[in-house]
Amino acid sequence: MGQALEPLFTADDAGRVTSWSEAAARLFGRPSDAALGQQVVEAVRGADGALRVVLRSDAEGGGWEVFPGHAAGIGAADGAGGDGDVEGPLVRALFSVSQLGLLVVDRDLRLIRVSAAAGSMHGSASKDLLGRRLDEVYRLADPVGDLASARSVLETGTSVFSRLVTVLSAGGYRQHYSVSAFRLRRADGEVIGLAMTVLDVTRRERDAERTATVSRVRERVGRSLQVMETCQDLADALSPGFADLVVVSLIDQVAGGDYPPLRPVDTEQLLLRRAALRTTGPPDPELAVGGLEAVRGESSYVRALRESRPVLLRSGRDGRLSDTPERENSLRAAGAHSMIVASLTVRGRVLGLVRMFRCGRSERYILPDLQTVESAVAHATLCLDNARRAAHDRALASTVHRRLLPRPPGVRLGIDTAYVALSPTADSGTWFDVVPLSGARCGLVVGEVSGMGMPSVATMGHVRTALRALAGLELQPDELLARLSDTLTQLAHEWTGVADSGDLALTAGCVYALYDPIARTCSVACAGQPAPRLIHSDGRIERIDAPVGPRLGAPDSAPFAMATSSVGDGATLILASDELDPALSPEVVGRLLAVYSTARELADGMFTRLAADPRNKGTALLARTRPLPTDRTSVWDLPSEDRAASDARRITRRWLTERPGPPSADALDSAELLVSELMTNAVRYGTPPIMLRLILDRSLTIEVTDSGATTPNLRHARVTDEGGRGLFIVSRLTEKWGTRQSSTGKTIWAEQSWPVE
Repeated sequence: MGQALEPLFTADDAGRVTSWSEAAARLFGRPSDAALGQQVVEAVRGADGALRVVLRSDAEGGGWEVFPGHAAGIGAADGAGGDGDVEGPLVRALFSVSQLGLLVVDRDLRLIRVSAAAGSMHGSASKDLLGRRLDEVYRLADPVGDLASARSVLETGTSVFSRLVTVLSAGGYRQHYSVSAFRLRRADGEVIGLAMTVLDVTRRERDAERTATVSRVRERVGRSLQVMETCQDLADALSPGFADLVVVSLIDQVAGGDYPPLRPVDTEQLLLRRAALRTTGPPDPELAVGGLEAVRGESSYVRALRESRPVLLRSGRDGRLSDTPERENSLRAAGAHSMIVASLTVRGRVLGLVRMFRCGRSERYILPDLQTVESAVAHATLCLDNARRAAHDRALASTVHRRLLPRPPGVRLGIDTAYVALSPTADSGTWFDVVPLSGARCGLVVGEVSGMGMPSVATMGHVRTALRALAGLELQPDELLARLSDTLTQLAHEWTGVADSGDLALTAGCVYALYDPIARTCSVACAGQPAPRLIHSDGRIERIDAPVGPRLGAPDSAPFAMATSSVGDGATLILASDELDPALSPEVVGRLLAVYSTARELADGMFTRLAADPRNKGTALLARTRPLPTDRTSVWDLPSEDRAASDARRITRRWLTERPGPPSADALDSAELLVSELMTNAVRYGTPPIMLRLILDRSLTIEVTDSGATTPNLRHARVTDEGGRGLFIVSRLTEKWGTRQSSTGKTIWAEQSWPVE
């Protein structure tokens, strides 16, 4: 068999030379570097000889091959209606056989030659297009830009390759073509027009648009863990571009925060609540977000939910987009002509539906669009389920958080408290507390645990419980924070296996202020939170000079420092988290204090003033001091003698009976017994001077102070012992009792319930 004949040269579908043999170089008088990339008509201009054109199959890369043939010489002028420079056997073959569309226009951009393929693309016979200008033949989507590009080639001679040109068909649909254009000249250099190659790339562009839609959904959907925001992100990613109208609906129980139902669902009872809407046209009130609609009335909804795959519907002579006449009329009024319905199903649970419509002159949905919807909805549903799970976790954490927080503080003896919470995160570990202590004192606390969710809330519960327990030991603020930090560090060691995963927050910020209305002092210690502001009754504003120590549980082992300030009656203390503290400028606080008198009014005014700015976030605890009522507390110095107990009983009975609201006889007898036992212990085991203080609030507090440092211990006396039962009797008659150390001695205190008749 003879050796296969090699082609002189090859060209691609755009008419550009892709290979150039030595035989072609000799035949046409052009070296390969001058011919490669040129349009074929330019490369072979002026040549003489017979050529044969063979189309290449797709498996061979497309385009065509040129061999030596038997036709007349290129350049012979034998065709009517065209210049001899663009005639010849090769040109005739290209215009009649090639699947590549070829156009030749004159300098006025009027068609003077149209290939059979180009006429077929237009849907007309080639001869019917001759003599008309490009923009008269084709409805160009960008006529200004496309014609300007053609005129630029005529003027500059710089060819244009693979320009994407969009043409609107008679039905209003878009057709996409890859157009290359180059200038034609005679042998003497005169410009005679343009030659254009036209390749239909509509399918390629539509596939690219579908791919871009899926990419857009994957990029935009999933950035938020809010359910409604995720639904809106899906609608915004699909429209405009893939749909003219998008409606995302959730099953009503899912929109309300419940678990989604398992497949198969009972479509007879199922209700959908619209969660997101996006349209390129005017909004339809019938499709407003938040509205409810039943599933059972729409067969397309039922099919999509049962089959868990997209359903395509097209309106027409026999087709309908809705089984409900009212909805069908509404869709027709909007110009909708095709619809895809897809269920939002993941892990066997159904979350809702998404509906996509194309309206007006947009192209109808076709079967390949279903695969696009399936890919986009699969990603969106997974993100939506993640958001739903996160919302459920936030709701659970919020419920636990509220249960762990104290009841709203109120008025106590010598102090009035309230709190402000601006834009609080429901599942954050922020907290405040007002801890009642002995001697009408109270502990004021504001704190936050780093992190979010249930781990943060759980840690907050541990910290708050530990703080209250330590406060009950009558510790000073600096010592309390040191022990609380040790407690949190111990928790971190116990939870090492969990904490290493980064899911649990094991550090906390806290500011603890101990207010004593009798001494009129406030002692403060800070752990990673700013010190409180103190506003005096005369309007002076200062920050208590308490150094900010490390966060609780932090590796930093620096000690906590305590600062004590005098606090007069009518002063205001503001403990704020580090987020809210910068917003509480002296000017803001001063203006509010000039208007509001109680802590609750001040908190409400502060909320109204600061909540308008979304940047203001955090928690603040407000405390306004008040003078202790003279009829609610009294103090006596007693001698360190045996008669001190009887004197104390007599003083106590007289003082209590003089108070408003006579006490019950049992309560009065118990109070005398308590005073007698505490005074007896102070005389026998304490150091003079001895002082008795009575404080009457919601309960009766009895305090006996001496200069000794020895702390008494409760013990159980034996049957034969004559003494040793004093503190046991105290513990049985009181709600709580304890010992408080100071720089001048100790105080034994006891609280007794105080019913009145």
